[in-house]
Amino acid sequence: MNKKNIFKESMDLQIAAKSIGLDWLEVDGIISKIREETEEVDEAIKNHDNTAIKEELGDLVFTILCLMRHLDYDPEEIIELANLKFKKRYEQVLKLLKKEGKNYANPEEMEKLWQIIKKEA
Repeated sequence: MNKKNIFKESMDLQIAAKSIGLDWLEVDGIISKIREETEEVDEAIKNHDNTAIKEELGDLVFTILCLMRHLDYDPEEIIELANLKFKKRYEQVLKLLKKEGKNYANPEEMEKLWQIIKKEA
């Protein structure tokens, strides 16, 4: 079974749009759009509008993919690196929790643990 590569499909669509002039010329414009889309996600969440949340999350991810394309980064590589980084930190949190004789941390405790781990990185 062929697995659909949604990242490639998005990039191909963006490249097609670029061929007719529908593209950002500067990275700064993309960064501004990411901020705008993030605010729209926040607003949809505050309004408890599930349809809008999905739509705005899609817009945000699509715009982030556009930034990756402009910077010439492979989204699969970027996500893989993010997963590896998070996995390492997750494992460090588990070790710290175990050291403290815990298997769960409340949000305040977790923030403290997370900051300790980030400083060690």
